[in-house]
Amino acid sequence: MTRAITAALFTLFLATAGEALAATAEQCKALSEMDFGRIQDAPTKLMTSAVVAAAGGVPAYCRAEGFAAPQVGLEVKLPLENWNGKFLFQGCGAMCGSMMGSAACDDGVARGYACATTDMGHKSPNAQDGKWAYNNPVAEIDVGHRATHVATVAGKAITAAFYSGDLKQSYYRGCSTGGRQALVEAQRYPYDFDGIIGGSPVLYQLMGPPLQLIWAATANFDANGKEIMDAEKIPAIHKAAVASCDALDGVTDGVIDDPRQCKFDPASMKCTSAPNAQCLTDAEVNVARKIYTGPKPTGKQSFAPLGLLPGSELGWIGYIKGGKKSPNYSFASEMLRYLAFSEDPGPNYDPLEFDWARDPQRMSLSALSGANPDMSLFKKGGGKLILFHGLADPAIMATSTMAFYDTVTRTMDGLKETQDFARLYLPPGLNHCTGGAGINTVDFLGALEAWVERGQAPEGLSGYHVTAVQTNAALPIGFKPADAEFARPVYPYPDRAVYDGSGDWKDAANFKRNKGR
Repeated sequence: MTRAITAALFTLFLATAGEALAATAEQCKALSEMDFGRIQDAPTKLMTSAVVAAAGGVPAYCRAEGFAAPQVGLEVKLPLENWNGKFLFQGCGAMCGSMMGSAACDDGVARGYACATTDMGHKSPNAQDGKWAYNNPVAEIDVGHRATHVATVAGKAITAAFYSGDLKQSYYRGCSTGGRQALVEAQRYPYDFDGIIGGSPVLYQLMGPPLQLIWAATANFDANGKEIMDAEKIPAIHKAAVASCDALDGVTDGVIDDPRQCKFDPASMKCTSAPNAQCLTDAEVNVARKIYTGPKPTGKQSFAPLGLLPGSELGWIGYIKGGKKSPNYSFASEMLRYLAFSEDPGPNYDPLEFDWARDPQRMSLSALSGANPDMSLFKKGGGKLILFHGLADPAIMATSTMAFYDTVTRTMDGLKETQDFARLYLPPGLNHCTGGAGINTVDFLGALEAWVERGQAPEGLSGYHVTAVQTNAALPIGFKPADAEFARPVYPYPDRAVYDGSGDWKDAANFKRNKGR
């Protein structure tokens, strides 16, 4: 099927509203018959293309699936009406292995974007599975950087062919592993996108997650591998931490506004009588302290802070509940067995054998690292970058992103020069990419559009707490400010919003900007 025929079908689609449905279905079906095998750098084959009916605030769209050679799976959603002329790429999570970014495309499609995502070059039963990587360096390169790039190149070409026109702008958005993809794009492929949003970035995929996950999970094992603390203690620890530090910002709202200032000591919960769900034994106090402080560097290696921040306690369930069957222990086990070392130890490796004095410096960093602070080419190419990280994140430490951004500012000649192209936001009370007791949704995509397309650099952004949360801390489809339970501004790091001491704390107007430097 030639591009000329596709253009003719698109003209037919626009011709009459009465015949739009049939013409659109025909145009969409024809897409998978087109030859995309000659896309430079990303030869591609579409396997299917079909119309998906409008539902849940998402307009009807053409859904195309295929792969970029040799095995990078990709999906593209193309709105049938009111395409805004733009392209959005949605990142993945954990180790991917499926089109898990597909649902997160929907709010973009609702805004008129063509939106693409990828499985990052492999198929897995779940995103925590690592067996696909066993002695498979090619697949690890795809996850590291190649898959996102080639799926982007292919997605843009498919979008241009479908609409028979050029793209106005292209954007990337992702969180967690998707946040690392964001930084990798800016660092390795600085011309792929006009603007990039990266949330809770996994700066060192092969070092940070397994170290943090295995530390926090094994902190709850005694010398015989027996669990020390029961998960039923976690809500009480969270309640005590919030009670200790909530009011430090001048308002009691159930959120620790700046957990770096919180000096909560779990020893304050030490049992004075028979142990119960509201107090901690000496051994349990030690577990909590280890989770808060994180591993201490030994030997020659060093790494960003890996201790969990006060306010993140409810997320500890993923480390503690189930012991060796807990989600985070299992995830760390997969990474240590199949990805973290140059020579994969394989399925018989016991994570409890991990040697903190020796093993961190054995871990690979290059292929899956997104921590290069030199983004000169991205800046010179006119790219704009918005980073965000929730301060209640129980998976990836917000302090690691702060440390990375500080390194970027030193590398890029200071804060002012860095903020010309890259800004970091730290929503208080936001969990890992979504949810949480604090600000859990911000229109980062709208802010990025204004920055790229109209030169309006983002300053104070409107942040909201909503119950209908979605990944990437994005606005729910059909969101109205009146839907929020409360609101407050979110300023670029190192500045932050502080309560002015009067009025309803649920009203963003009662917060002011506090300069961080």
